Amino acid sequence: MLLRFLAAVFTLAVAAAPAAAGVVINEIFYHAPDDLDDLQFIELYNPGDKPVDLAGWKLAKGVKYQCPPGTTIAADGYLVVCKNLAEFRKHYRFDAAGQFSGTLARSGDTIELRDSGGRVVESVKYGSRGAWPAAPDGYGPSLERICPTAEGESTNWAASPLGTGVPKPGGTPGKKNANYATRLPPDIANITLSPPDAKPGQEIKVEADVHAADGFDHVELRYRVAGSGTESEEQTVRMTARKRDKYIATIPGQKAGQIIRVRIRAKDSKGAERTFPSDNDLRPAVSAYVHDEFEPAKIPLGFVINVNQAEFRAAQRDAPGGFRFGGAPSPPSPARGQSAFVYVDPKTRTPALFDFVTIVPRSGGRKVHFHKDRPLGDMTTINLIYEYIDRFVLAEPLAYEVYRKAGNAACRTDFVRTWIDGRPIGFQLLIEQPNKAFLRHNKINPDGNLYKCLWYGNGVIGQHEKHTHTHAGHDDLVKLVADLNQTKGDEQWAVIKKGFDVEQVINYFAVNMLLSHWDGYFNNYFTYHAPGKNGKWTMYPWDQDKTWGFHDGIQGNEVFFDMPVTFGMTGDRPPGWPKDRPPPQFFGGGPIWWRPAGHFSGPLLANPIFRKAFLARTKELAEIVYTKDVMFPLIQEMGDRLDDEVKVRAAIRRENPKQAGENLKRNLDSLREHLTKRRAFLLEQDEIKTAGKFDRSELK
Repeated sequence: MLLRFLAAVFTLAVAAAPAAAGVVINEIFYHAPDDLDDLQFIELYNPGDKPVDLAGWKLAKGVKYQCPPGTTIAADGYLVVCKNLAEFRKHYRFDAAGQFSGTLARSGDTIELRDSGGRVVESVKYGSRGAWPAAPDGYGPSLERICPTAEGESTNWAASPLGTGVPKPGGTPGKKNANYATRLPPDIANITLSPPDAKPGQEIKVEADVHAADGFDHVELRYRVAGSGTESEEQTVRMTARKRDKYIATIPGQKAGQIIRVRIRAKDSKGAERTFPSDNDLRPAVSAYVHDEFEPAKIPLGFVINVNQAEFRAAQRDAPGGFRFGGAPSPPSPARGQSAFVYVDPKTRTPALFDFVTIVPRSGGRKVHFHKDRPLGDMTTINLIYEYIDRFVLAEPLAYEVYRKAGNAACRTDFVRTWIDGRPIGFQLLIEQPNKAFLRHNKINPDGNLYKCLWYGNGVIGQHEKHTHTHAGHDDLVKLVADLNQTKGDEQWAVIKKGFDVEQVINYFAVNMLLSHWDGYFNNYFTYHAPGKNGKWTMYPWDQDKTWGFHDGIQGNEVFFDMPVTFGMTGDRPPGWPKDRPPPQFFGGGPIWWRPAGHFSGPLLANPIFRKAFLARTKELAEIVYTKDVMFPLIQEMGDRLDDEVKVRAAIRRENPKQAGENLKRNLDSLREHLTKRRAFLLEQDEIKTAGKFDRSELK
């Protein structure tokens, strides 16, 4: 009995040891950039000196595939199977051996390789966080095995080369891995920098766990000092063993505003070596920030550090708090940038350093792209802006708050006192970018199609900029708009109920009506089509600066204009437009704020059933949300937070701080005035007065 037990244990040990089994799982491409969901592959490798018959061998767990009769893998050979043969050939220019069923999960999955007898040759449970590299999670690289004769734990996997531009499908299918090594290199983990945010001149202690089965030749610390427009050559410091597998070194103190970028290189006694973090990681160094004491503030502090010379010089040309109008959409962000952003919580006064991020100019400010595995909160992209009219910076966050109180998801906002390369800018508005992280935060499946509506462009496609699955076209959007325009009455209502999350879209238009947001019917919103056969369309506000009674032709201290409850619907006419003439199809022919109907607003708001519910919901929100009791305390709270900030910003711009405080008060009063007048105007409209109670059951 004991002998049988020992034999069973030996059999299990052999099954768990890929070094003895020969053929191994060698490369995994589980998340291609640009939502190319079908571009997944798994590569097998035979490190032996003889071919192996793979007939009947299987991939199991995460995906399923069985090698057909006659399948062999040559000595020192590769075999690639993929999710979609045509997609694989399009990108890699050769044919994979087969097509598996199922889909590898992006957050992590298990892949089993089984022989023809069903025995597990190897099992790899990969991830995208923690000990696993994050770059293969949609930034272009694959997961590559380092040593094919060592076990497939996380220390034996690394990211394939990371491109320098916009993420593109990468990896090394069908050839030697870029990270290939004949022996498993030393393991480096748990790098800590103490303190992570140092005072000027303070030494930084670096510790790391470094392990090598065959002992070390040496372990060294490498570091660079980076700042605005500069980065030093890499310095090397020998690390000493404090105790078993624990190594330590110190970095001399640096001046304020500098970033210390650290990595560790270890070489064992037989010549195998590893540098960690890798050049292919999203952050190829562990970083610390050196800073003076932070200024007291009621709002967060933000420091933009442009290490790259070109970005630094461009930032120096910007006027403090300057504004640039319009321009083309921002280009896609590269996987890894050279800039850094430091965020200081006003309560804890503790800085959070986000290094190797991409920071790009946008109208009125900058857009900051964080890495998915290290977001700000759970935001992967934020906008830091200051508009050309002070009131916009107050109106926008309050507008998003009205949407939220109506029950809809909306961008999170805050104010941040900002420095750019050491130069104070004053406070800016932080706005969350609608993207996949925004959808996930609001518990919405992020795998659908996200579009941004633009006022310029030609037709439905030209006026909807696609932000996900950009390779796949606008077919779903084009079909929806066509179906809306080709139907009427009950038939159209059926299209609306099938295609839209009706209550969510009603809330969107009702809040626009409350806020006099003439700019949000044909422009400046995101629309999202959830995935799946029964996925619904929803709408999300964007660029809410021209809310709370502002329009481009407003005069003096006006805060109210009589935008009617018919605005945005098919058939709406500019005030005073002859009834016997069709409304204009382009801007002009009426007040400067008038616009023709939008692709969604036109048919939806003109549909009798949708319109009935829209009017009832507008009335309800005017009575319970857009009120003095609800909104005035929020306006006051915002004023209290910004009272010091407007004066700080005025001093930076050599303006009168006292006058800045008075301007803030006047702008806050104008918001209160708009709410009072707009609410009274709407509740006096015949269509609103006669609107019934909003009944959600009628929308089902």
